[in-house]
Amino acid sequence: MKILRKLWRHHLGRVGVLMLGAALLVAIFAPFLAPTDPYANVQVSIDDIYAAPSSEHPLGTDDAGKDVLSKLIYGARVSLLVGFAGALIALLIGGVIGLVAGFKAGRLGNGLMRFTDFFLVVPELALQIVIVAIVGQSLRNIILVIGILGWTTTARLVRAQTLSVRERKFVSRARAVGAGDFYILRRHVFPQVLPLMLANTVLTVSLAILSESTLAFIGLGDPVVVSWGQMLNFAFNRGAVSAGAWWALIPPGLSIVWVVLGVTLMGNALEDIVNPRQGRHHLEPEPVPPVVAEEMPRSAAALALSDLSVEYVDQEGTRFRAVDSVSFEIDRGEAVGLVGESGCGKTTAMLAALRLLPPGGEIVGGGVYLHGDNLLAKDEDELRELRWTSLALVFQGAMNALNPVRSIEDQIIEAVELHMTDLGTSETRERARALLELVGIDPERGREYPHQFSGGMRQRAMIALALACDPEVIVADEPTTALDVMIQAQVMELLVRVRRELGTGLVLITHDLALVAETCDRVVVMYGGIVAEQGPVIDVFNNPQHPYTRLLLEAFPDVQQPDRPLASIPGSPPRLDQIPPGCRFAPRCPQAFDRCWVEHPPAYAVNGEWEAACFLLEEKVSVHG
Repeated sequence: MKILRKLWRHHLGRVGVLMLGAALLVAIFAPFLAPTDPYANVQVSIDDIYAAPSSEHPLGTDDAGKDVLSKLIYGARVSLLVGFAGALIALLIGGVIGLVAGFKAGRLGNGLMRFTDFFLVVPELALQIVIVAIVGQSLRNIILVIGILGWTTTARLVRAQTLSVRERKFVSRARAVGAGDFYILRRHVFPQVLPLMLANTVLTVSLAILSESTLAFIGLGDPVVVSWGQMLNFAFNRGAVSAGAWWALIPPGLSIVWVVLGVTLMGNALEDIVNPRQGRHHLEPEPVPPVVAEEMPRSAAALALSDLSVEYVDQEGTRFRAVDSVSFEIDRGEAVGLVGESGCGKTTAMLAALRLLPPGGEIVGGGVYLHGDNLLAKDEDELRELRWTSLALVFQGAMNALNPVRSIEDQIIEAVELHMTDLGTSETRERARALLELVGIDPERGREYPHQFSGGMRQRAMIALALACDPEVIVADEPTTALDVMIQAQVMELLVRVRRELGTGLVLITHDLALVAETCDRVVVMYGGIVAEQGPVIDVFNNPQHPYTRLLLEAFPDVQQPDRPLASIPGSPPRLDQIPPGCRFAPRCPQAFDRCWVEHPPAYAVNGEWEAACFLLEEKVSVHG
């Protein structure tokens, strides 16, 4: 039911459902809707042949003097029956072969795919024509032939999805508890693959309808039933064109287009719903350009975020504020730590600064300034010149950020070639090798692929890629995620050394407060999309002014006080659709009072660049202006 509700909310899916639903209703209630029975014998005269549309025959008559509208209504039954029955057969055959080939490796899986490849290279329509001509033109034979020969695409799609699901951790967990192959396939893999199978089956319906129409059009349809393809065949072969009887040609053709279009729209919508990795549909509106701030603040900082606000928009047009009026600066050679729990807007804020927000994300206020130059006012061509030369990004999860089919060296060379066009081929390659050596990777290993590197080596390679064009500021998005403690220390030591030697600014997005304390000059604490506190690391960590910062530090172990009990923060950060009206931390704050629940606290200046957004500071300091 959930998928059906999503399908109805999908604009194109709703159109497809209405179009297909109309055709199904016509087919089901054909005896009540058709003016006459097209299978009944009627006495006709010469005047009844290809009679023009009239009140008695709204769509005229055909070469046998029968009502075209009645044949059109009854033809929907045959065309839809062939479409759905053929698609169901293709689903059963292709689904079984795809599941087994994807789940079972070795000779069985390879053999099934070679069998599938054989049918893929054989022209499907030509084979259908030959087989139908041999086995006979009955409706049953046509359905079987279309279904048996139409499973190959389903098999390859299901196999690809099964291969992906087979490697997931919950499948390994099922094996670990003693589950067998058939049990895992039935209980764990098949439910994950089924939604995509059904979406593909809906698309296969349209192909089956077109196949039946084609066979009937060339004279290989069942002669004792009425279908849209057969109507076209009779019209072309029995003089409708020469007689000018357009009503015998256009209605069945439009009916085929109507059903195929409706099924295709519905299938594409289902695929969007069950396979969200496809992203937004290409027919959806283009992303809205960022709102550009009218006044440009004068700042000597290499990178400055000023009142930056970001919203995400879902398919229904509902807006969710993910980043709200965030402001902080990064000087060249300075390290700034961006900390906070997951979902607080850290990565979103920096992706917005680089104009790399995913589909649905929009910058709705504020500005991003590179030496006082607003990046939000630049077009895509101007941004391409600045990316990687002024701003670079170390992505979270290097394995996903590196192209698996290109060597590490080639990916570094790609960045250099895009921006340093004055360098020759040999100079570019030498620069790539020098960068690898700088981050502690043997240059000879640059010709290897990401999967041949360990997690720490891949992260080093990502840092080398970020340094390819001497950027002024590097944004490192949790660069030590999933690495062991020793490798984490090596990666962070590398970032610190690069920052000091090259004078590169660093924005470190992390949950690890110890890393921030050791490597950063300033810290920005984010919560619920806003800046809760920011200032010099020494000041903030030794004397936190915001309750959230204090609780974060108390929840982190201190090697100097090993016996100190760790605190826990009850609850979780606010959901984007449930932002509190007052202070966003109030529902979890042990010091909250009445004002906190109704009024959003401003940023209070503590000392110089140190500020915190908490009403507890109102009597101590002035509002930061």
